[in-house]
Amino acid sequence: MPCDLFPVFKKNLEALSVTTQDRILAAVSGGPDSMALLHLLWRFNARKIGVFHLNHGFRENASRDAQFVQEYAEKLNIPAQIETYDIMGFLSSSGESKQQGARKIRYQLLRNFAEANGYHCIALGHHGDDQAETVLMRILRGTGLHGLAGIPPRRGPFVRPLLNVYKEDIMQYCHDFEVPYVMDESNFEPIYLRNKIRQELLPLLAEQYNPEIMAQLVQLADLAREDELELKARAEQIARQHVQWRQGQVLFPRRVFAELSVAMQRRVLRLLLQAYKGNLLQISYSHIETWRLMLLENSSFRLSLPRVWVSANAKHIFVGDFLTREWAPAELQAPGKVRAGYFTITAEVMSKEDLTPRGADCEDFDLDKLALPVQVRPRKAGDRMLPFGGAGSKKVKDLFIDVQIPVEQRDSWPLICDRKDILWIPKVRRSAKAAVTESTVRVLRLGLE
Repeated sequence: MPCDLFPVFKKNLEALSVTTQDRILAAVSGGPDSMALLHLLWRFNARKIGVFHLNHGFRENASRDAQFVQEYAEKLNIPAQIETYDIMGFLSSSGESKQQGARKIRYQLLRNFAEANGYHCIALGHHGDDQAETVLMRILRGTGLHGLAGIPPRRGPFVRPLLNVYKEDIMQYCHDFEVPYVMDESNFEPIYLRNKIRQELLPLLAEQYNPEIMAQLVQLADLAREDELELKARAEQIARQHVQWRQGQVLFPRRVFAELSVAMQRRVLRLLLQAYKGNLLQISYSHIETWRLMLLENSSFRLSLPRVWVSANAKHIFVGDFLTREWAPAELQAPGKVRAGYFTITAEVMSKEDLTPRGADCEDFDLDKLALPVQVRPRKAGDRMLPFGGAGSKKVKDLFIDVQIPVEQRDSWPLICDRKDILWIPKVRRSAKAAVTESTVRVLRLGLE
């Protein structure tokens, strides 16, 4: 009996929500995995299949492989796109490793071609052996549940309908159905960790410890993936409820963070970095754990992580740097408004008799007790203010510290002053000067938009 993978392949496509109505782009290198994938897709629906091959130029036989894929696609009457890209030039400018850089370019070119030509998904030839190798490689390097989940069956437009099929069966399928293929010599070079795991470690584990090690690792990935999806959904729900963007930073309330379990704290911190950076490149467990412990042990701090700063005050966790907006001191007319960085300060005049209840971000002053004009300016060295209800004047720096205004925001924070004194620091304190009393006739209402 021939080794026919089509029934399980078709079932896998159904589980991935891929139907015969979908246009599928097959990533084909010319090796047995991708050639078996192409043949199975051709059997699934030959009319809606396309081929994409990247000639990266790494090996002497790269042009031969491109020609081989082109000719086999023509034999099956399937359109093929043979793409040539100067990956070595990209690697020299980006500084990425050969494998990582080539993978990044390959995926981006696949995505671009699929989108431009109306393909609904992109099929990749990863199989069970790849999954087992990936899980074992991540265990050796150190990983959490996310890493144990291995290669996902689907991520965005990319689908992998052979993840539960093993290399041995793929090779047998190619033999039984006369599917030709070429071999990539670099797969046998023991200089890469994956190749060493494939050629040395997995055979050793199978021979001396567990003959079913490959299947056990694939099963571990399946179990970890389901648990990971459940926990990830919970963390994302928490993030959606509480994450804010403000002045270029991602914010998360420390009160909410403190109430989370340790596992959920780690996941939320990863999501905050993901939201800000768009990726978690170079972020390790030790980075997350150092950050988490600092949040538990320090009221305020600033910490450098790979390619991003994180910080905190008593109320919030911050990811990224506060983006300042250049602004100059300006006179505030009444009625009128002045833009100061991320703030807009408003002013209006009303009589004491017509005074309406003021909002949370407003302060009222006796206009006739002020040394006009009113000005909006940044802080200066040595600034002091007599806070309303205070026993004496305080440094503006100390007032900022009292309400945990982050250090990087203080120099751009607006101070509203008359010619002699600071009247109000929005969201911090107002001064005791020109308080409204029974003898007040005209009121200057300052507000924050």
